[in-house]
Amino acid sequence: MTFTLAVALFAVGLIVGFYSGLIGTGGNVLLIPALDILFTYLGIPEAEMVKFIIAQSLFVTMFTGVTVSFRQYRAGNFFLKEMLLTAVPGTVTAYFVTEIIRNGNWYEKRSFDIVFLALLIVLALRLFLSNARKASLIDARPGQWLFPFVGLLTGVATSLSGLGGGVVLIPAFTDLMKMPIKSASSISIGVVAVLAVPISLSYLLADISAAETQVLPWQIGYISLGVILPLILGIFATAPLGVKAGHKANPRTLMIIFGGVVSVLCLKLVYGLWIA
Repeated sequence: MTFTLAVALFAVGLIVGFYSGLIGTGGNVLLIPALDILFTYLGIPEAEMVKFIIAQSLFVTMFTGVTVSFRQYRAGNFFLKEMLLTAVPGTVTAYFVTEIIRNGNWYEKRSFDIVFLALLIVLALRLFLSNARKASLIDARPGQWLFPFVGLLTGVATSLSGLGGGVVLIPAFTDLMKMPIKSASSISIGVVAVLAVPISLSYLLADISAAETQVLPWQIGYISLGVILPLILGIFATAPLGVKAGHKANPRTLMIIFGGVVSVLCLKLVYGLWIA
C-alpha cells in the first residue's frame, strides 16, 4: 500500500468518525461506499468485492461498537440481559448467512447494491416519517421473546448488507417494543458489536489462496489490516468531536445533513444499477 492510499484511508476514517458521532446512525453508511470505490480502484474482481466490503466494514464495526458500549457501561446506560437475548440468536443467523455468502458466488455486487439501497430507504423513511416521541423514563418492559426474534432478523440483515444492524434494531426496539430511545441505542450498539464478531471471524479465517484475491496489504483471509488500521485511527480521532458537535447542533440541521448524504448515496446507487 502506498503512503498516499494510507493517508486517503485515514481521511475517510476522519469523515466517517465525525459523521457517526454527529448523526448517531453509524458510519457504515459512508464507509461502505468508500470501500466500494477503493476496491474498484484496486481491481478486486466483482465476484469477490462484496465479501471484501462486508468483511472490512464489520471488522471496523466490531472495534467501534465495543468502544461505544464501554462508554455506555461507564455512563450507567448498559443492558446486558437484553443485549445478550438479542445478540446470541443473531450470531447464529449472521454466521450461517455469512458462510453461505463466503462459500459461493451467488451474492453478486448488483444484489448487494439493491439490498444496501433498500436499507438506506428504510433508514431514511424511519427518520423522516417517525413521530418525535419523547423518551420515557421507565422502560416499557417488552416481552422477552421479542428480543431473540429481532436478533435473528438483524443477523440476516447485517451479514447481507455490512451495515451495523441498527436499521433493524432501533425501529424494532422503539416502535414495536416501545422502549426509550436511550435504552434502544445502547442495546443496539452492543448487539452490533457482538454480531460483527462471528462475521469477522468467518472472513478472517477464510482460505483464499487464489492470486486474484490476495491483493490487499497485510491481508488475512478477506480482511486487510493495511486498510483497517488507518480507518480505525481516523474514526477514533474524530468520533468524539462529532458527538460534541451533534449535541450543540440544531436537530433540523442534522436532519438536513443526513438527508443530503442519504439522497446522494441513493442517487449514486440508482445510477449505477439502472442508468449507467
